[in-house]
Amino acid sequence: MSRGSAIALMIGAAAAGVAVVYAGSGAVAQALERLHWGGLMTLAFLHLPVVVLMGFAWRLAAGDRPPASTSRFLWARFVRDAAGEALPFLYLGGLLFGVRALGRGGRMSLSAVSACIDGVMELAAKLPYVLAALLTLLAMRPQTHVTRLLSVALAATGVIVTGLVIARRSLPTSLGAMVRAINYRWPALPFLGGDAGLDVQACFERILHQRTRLWSAFALHFGCWCLGAGEAWVTFRMLGLDLTLSHALAIDGAVVGLRTFGFLVPAAAGVQELSYILAGAMFGIPPAAALAASFARRARDLMLAVATLSIATIGDARSALLRFRY
Repeated sequence: MSRGSAIALMIGAAAAGVAVVYAGSGAVAQALERLHWGGLMTLAFLHLPVVVLMGFAWRLAAGDRPPASTSRFLWARFVRDAAGEALPFLYLGGLLFGVRALGRGGRMSLSAVSACIDGVMELAAKLPYVLAALLTLLAMRPQTHVTRLLSVALAATGVIVTGLVIARRSLPTSLGAMVRAINYRWPALPFLGGDAGLDVQACFERILHQRTRLWSAFALHFGCWCLGAGEAWVTFRMLGLDLTLSHALAIDGAVVGLRTFGFLVPAAAGVQELSYILAGAMFGIPPAAALAASFARRARDLMLAVATLSIATIGDARSALLRFRY
């Protein structure tokens, strides 16, 4: 972890600590007690279909010549999310582990190309979701600090997506540089696998010309963002708060949008917690309940991450044992 990331993490953790003190640690703990382990397990199971749909979106973003089977894409998406949550200090850790899980039999470069395109589709699909949340907030609570912050975050995300689209021809060069850096830092990792001679530029161009698949991937990712509002609604209901789906959309969309400001902080530590407090306050949600919702979301993601990485580790150990035997 770089010094900058360490400093950002300490600041974010301090901000989260201040938020807990502000809300009252006892009140936060009392709110979390409403969930129990059964509630957290329920939230984790509810999130499984979302990850599966994102796996299908990745498969679509890979074009008509995918580097792996559909089931492999689904598993790789679980690994990608798990590594991103459990190893937030590793730069591009989620992408790296996801690509490795997808292209274990070779064709790593093609897997990396598809992951990059899928990442852009996922980020682009966030724009209409955050916009819907912003419009909902403006209709319910116009002219607030949150709406102004969310407008800035939406604009910043739009600039990033536009920049990626404009610079799409230079993405293969950036990808190649990233691959070389990974190989230099972890020489034992077979990143390029069996397709080291792949024309990355041609692969990018071929996939980008398959507009129907890309729009389908975009639609799936947008649906996954929308399902996040449903998950937020269930979480708040479990915490004893009677919110409408419109309220849940406004809160979850605001949190998703405001997390844009935390891209330099590992796991958006502190940024997510403050976003929940700010967004929840507009609908009269106590800070303790808002923090409980944020911690429940983190616990859900961590539970899935630990389970996924445990299965992946057992699979790697079994494969290594078989190679040793034969």
